[in-house]
Amino acid sequence: MIAISALGSIGERSINAQMMGDHSGGWAGNMTSGQQQQHEQKAINGTINLEQVIFQAINSRINTSLTQAMISAERSVGSDAFAVAAFGSEESGYFAYRIILATPEMKFYYVKVDPGNGQILDTQEVSQKELDKMHKEHSAMVVSNDGNESDSLSGFPFIIPH
Repeated sequence: MIAISALGSIGERSINAQMMGDHSGGWAGNMTSGQQQQHEQKAINGTINLEQVIFQAINSRINTSLTQAMISAERSVGSDAFAVAAFGSEESGYFAYRIILATPEMKFYYVKVDPGNGQILDTQEVSQKELDKMHKEHSAMVVSNDGNESDSLSGFPFIIPH
């Protein structure tokens, strides 16, 4: 077993690290820190930006704009319905638009639209209470991730279209 113990200075912090090797020459990590361990990463600029490639791949499959999806959703519910919020999200492993509609009679609808073909996937009438709960959950998720919802596609932010 190989053991390495180091005490060094990183900026103003000292870290006491121990790493133990296994018999095959690999490292069976046992890394401890005397003080708060801080992971600093170097900025590496490669040639393939994964976020950009992923968004380009998704965008190449979108045949229905968010605006078109909102119009379809409004028409599917009734001529007096209007979109109050819309965003993209992951739905059962697929990208979908989620659109919240309201009517002058204060009825609310939650409509899911396929951005690939513009088809309405689901329509649900929701109460004001359910709508408030969905908004609070969405807002809490955004706040808990410091505005960055990189762990999921949900979070393309609420867009107030009108």
